[in-house]
Amino acid sequence: MHIVTLRIKVPRDQRKNFLDAARLVVGPTQVQPGCISCRFYQDLDDPDAVFQVEEWETRKELENHIKSDQYRIVLSLMDMSEKPPEFKLSTISKTEGMEALEAVRGKD
Repeated sequence: MHIVTLRIKVPRDQRKNFLDAARLVVGPTQVQPGCISCRFYQDLDDPDAVFQVEEWETRKELENHIKSDQYRIVLSLMDMSEKPPEFKLSTISKTEGMEALEAVRGKD
């Protein structure tokens, strides 16, 4: 699995435009082949910072997404950032669920 995190510092006067454009990204991205999820989150410590988190099954499918016309909206969101956006791509080889939590905490 491949996880992309993008942190964008949104100017307050651009927030509505930013959110309107972000809404145009989520739905079409989620239906692309290989997309597990696409979401936007607000940073609790810095309300002007917004995170986009995408999860992809394969690197190839992620690369196809980045090359797509749809991704131009994400690039335009990055251009709105007050500070250089932070882009991170992580490759995950194993994911565990609640069973990992139960194994550590026990079933008391």
